[in-house]
Amino acid sequence: MKRSLLALLVAALTGSGVAAFISACASDSASTPAGGGGSDASTATEAGTSDAAPEAGNVDSGVAPSTCDLTRAFILDCNHGPDAGDQLTCGAAKFDAWCALNDQAINSEAYRRAEAMCLTHANCTNSQRADCEARSYATATPSTAQKNVVAAYCQTCEPADTAGCAMRETTYDPSKGPDSTDDVFVAAWELNDALTDEIRTKCTGTALDGGIEAQLDAGGVANPCLKAFGSCAGDIYVNALPDCPK
Repeated sequence: MKRSLLALLVAALTGSGVAAFISACASDSASTPAGGGGSDASTATEAGTSDAAPEAGNVDSGVAPSTCDLTRAFILDCNHGPDAGDQLTCGAAKFDAWCALNDQAINSEAYRRAEAMCLTHANCTNSQRADCEARSYATATPSTAQKNVVAAYCQTCEPADTAGCAMRETTYDPSKGPDSTDDVFVAAWELNDALTDEIRTKCTGTALDGGIEAQLDAGGVANPCLKAFGSCAGDIYVNALPDCPK
């Protein structure tokens, strides 16, 4: 299992689901805006209306920068000082190679679009960035695989209201902030088709029965079906993360 990357975070978040793990990983990078201070999600610049994305180095004029180019520039812009490069996953020397592998293994087209809109100086705090990303999905088009994983989840966990479930799980309410989104929302927008297909196969329908029973046995879980889905999806997500290049 590919658990060497950010191993301490993985250990701390076992069973927390993919959304919690992604959030924790985000907090390991750009979390402090240049100039100091923080900002609540309610003050975040809306997707598509923020400042232009930071220019990445060594990008030819007229060629759109890649998600990894944008991410590197964003992290360095939001973390000043001689140790800014330490905020890059795997370190400054290996970040580009790792990021390319991660982008291929994890990211959806909707997520890449969100990063192109949101990796700006105005979104240096985690809440600002997450709010911008979530807002961007209101004008994104989900893939067939993303639609299917939502439909399968709703049929499994909310069979009496599948249409309402699908609407709730794919729609972001800015007034509630990015912490209001869950693992289904992440699968619906941010993960690539290979991951969403694997999550649909292994984490919905009868495949999820054992996980739901375990959550019920544990007790005190508000939504055991969602919790079981998140734990299952989180394991698949973590296993897909690439190791740092040697």
